[in-house]
Amino acid sequence: MNRKRENPLYVKRRRHGAWPGLVLLFLAVSAVSALWLLHREPPAGETPPALSENPAPDEKLPAEFPEKTEGQSERVPDAAFWPSPPADAGMSLEAERARQPETAVPGDDFAVLKALTLDLYRRNELAAALERVRAALALQGDGKLLELQARLEREIEVQRNYDGARAARFTVLFDGYEHEAIKHAVLGILKDAYSDIGKELNFFPEQPVTVILYTAKDFSDVTRAPAWVGGMFGQLDGKIRVPVQGAEGRAGELRRVLYHEYTHAALFAMAPGCPLWLHEGLAQHFSGDEVVNVNQAIPLGMLANGFPREPRLAYLAYMESLQAIQDLVEEFGMARLRRLLAGLRGGRDLESAFASAYGESFSRWAAAWRPVPGRE
Repeated sequence: MNRKRENPLYVKRRRHGAWPGLVLLFLAVSAVSALWLLHREPPAGETPPALSENPAPDEKLPAEFPEKTEGQSERVPDAAFWPSPPADAGMSLEAERARQPETAVPGDDFAVLKALTLDLYRRNELAAALERVRAALALQGDGKLLELQARLEREIEVQRNYDGARAARFTVLFDGYEHEAIKHAVLGILKDAYSDIGKELNFFPEQPVTVILYTAKDFSDVTRAPAWVGGMFGQLDGKIRVPVQGAEGRAGELRRVLYHEYTHAALFAMAPGCPLWLHEGLAQHFSGDEVVNVNQAIPLGMLANGFPREPRLAYLAYMESLQAIQDLVEEFGMARLRRLLAGLRGGRDLESAFASAYGESFSRWAAAWRPVPGRE
């Protein structure tokens, strides 16, 4: 799905062995040790958002990554979405109820109310979810539920007059006044994404995906995302959120963002344990983004659970992730990458899943791999 290209440094590393790579790795780690203090691993389940465009690496900060101003949130470029539920919340609601004494009722049990809240939120039954979260918080304080309560209140306010359109695998919610004309185009793009990405991954999610179209203001109100964010996928509720004001004249950009976010939805359903660089690299690869050559400053192993929040380093992390995926696909083919994902889906860790797919551990491959140098 992308223009063929070759990473000359990666080829060179394969010819000359691993010692120069280890030296370069040591220097790279030393160079970024101070910068990495800015790094924060987001809670499990967060996914960085899609960029609104693919910015060029200028000396100045790209427009999509504005300099932090006084009062601006520190959460640039982390996703404004929610962590995955605790391990015990992964079970079905029926199983959770089965663990409770027969005399327990939802109104008296915090764990059951919390599970009900998450289940209702995933099904977009927002008013009922808000009722349950308030009842749960009346029984016990919980920071994540307090955040979810505030989010539900914002979403209910924004979506109070939204309409819906359905296709076989998607439900699209939208402002009927603003987005009536574009809903069919969105459903068509999502249908293409389901087919195209499904064939590449050999995976087609069984559960329908909800996609919410917002005006730019509504998207900002609900997600609290920076202005440069082009879309988001929430792993807690499995929904894709996209600002589409003015998208009628930007079909290519809308397609790119929807492919990007649908990739996250498919990967989360297929292999929830994917490292973040794999998530973001594949999302950009399938959306047709071009590699912008960058100097490596962050070893891939440090991008498994979070990206740096300093904008320039975040952009570097996105580009490294894309180039790593494209190098793997061009060198070994998509079948090996599917094998890696299958290993992760089966519960293997990255090291063993990578070794099974590529014949060497991830840490050894990553030590030898380098992005091509930045443009002069």
